[in-house]
Amino acid sequence: MIEKYIPIIDEIGLKYNYPDNIKHLLYVVLPAFVIKYKKEQFIIDCLNNIPIIITGKEDPKIQALYVSYPYLEETIKTKKVIYLNRYNNIPFLQLLDNLVHELNHAINSYKNEIKIHEGYFYLRTGLTKIKYSLKDKKMVEKSKSYVLEEIINSKQTENIINIISNLESDNEVIKNTIYAVKSSINGNYISPAYFNLKYYCKKLLDNKTFLLTLENLRIDGNIDDIEKWFNDIYVEGGYQELINTLYELKDLQNKKGIFIKNKINKLIIKLIKICEEFNKNCNLKA
Repeated sequence: MIEKYIPIIDEIGLKYNYPDNIKHLLYVVLPAFVIKYKKEQFIIDCLNNIPIIITGKEDPKIQALYVSYPYLEETIKTKKVIYLNRYNNIPFLQLLDNLVHELNHAINSYKNEIKIHEGYFYLRTGLTKIKYSLKDKKMVEKSKSYVLEEIINSKQTENIINIISNLESDNEVIKNTIYAVKSSINGNYISPAYFNLKYYCKKLLDNKTFLLTLENLRIDGNIDDIEKWFNDIYVEGGYQELINTLYELKDLQNKKGIFIKNKINKLIIKLIKICEEFNKNCNLKA
């Protein structure tokens, strides 16, 4: 009975002064996340501790983002926030995608977020690590794995929105929200985020071994185990090859010229080959 989450969302909504529109979306988003991850109290804790802020910027480029701000209080701690930069002038489905996408980043960054090592601390956002100096708290570098993080996150966003479209309720508000989602997606939902890169990685993203293992390691914050696991199935150095190829493709996406186009085509062929080889070596596939 997904109606049981209404008072929980209402209480969180009161705490952060959410408008009804956001609360009504969270009525269906919360149970969908619980169905997806089977971690009810964990998901509720995340929603309770990570505010969603409507900035009023109406930014069409950076429509939404999840940010974790580090600060020092005996040890390194963080303040986590989801920003919705585009809120009023936005299609219903895009608002839902933005909300689910950023909330999914947040939930998959909640455990084992901080690691301190030799004068630096590392802040984890999903598969991504951002390196900071302990001395002045300034960012040193961001890992190239952020591209894979975005691809995985977009794939999971699709999955969660599809779960929402299949929910059932007798509550009028929830029923209307589910109907709005169903009528907007007309079948399986495909997110526009990172569309081309998801397409090139299709064999990898459809691979049950890859997706389920990565999901479990990522939500528990055990991302240091991913590289060895991937290499054991594929080839030594294969995970870094995947990360570098995705990063180069993302970097070249908006550049023009014959040389750039040829380089992009070579990288696409390389990426598809990595995905196919990994898939071939797995027992549990699509």
